Amino acid sequence: MTPVEYLVITKCGRRFGWAALDMNQLFRDLHERGYVATSVQPMTEYEAEIFAREEQEILVGELKESA
Repeated sequence: MTPVEYLVITKCGRRFGWAALDMNQLFRDLHERGYVATSVQPMTEYEAEIFAREEQEILVGELKESA
C-alpha cells in the first residue's frame, strides 16, 4: 500500500502534512504523539480546493476588469 498524504489541523492549532497508510493509522500515530485532530483532509482534496479557489479569484478579477 502507498501512504496517503493528509492535511491535519490539531486542537493545539498545529498544521501538519502527515503520511499514513489509512485513517486508522493516521489517528493512531497522532494519538501516540499526543495530538488531537480537529480537521483531517487528504492532501489531494485540499489542493483541489485551493486550485478551485484560485481559479475563482482569477475569474472574479477578470470580470471586474471588464466591467
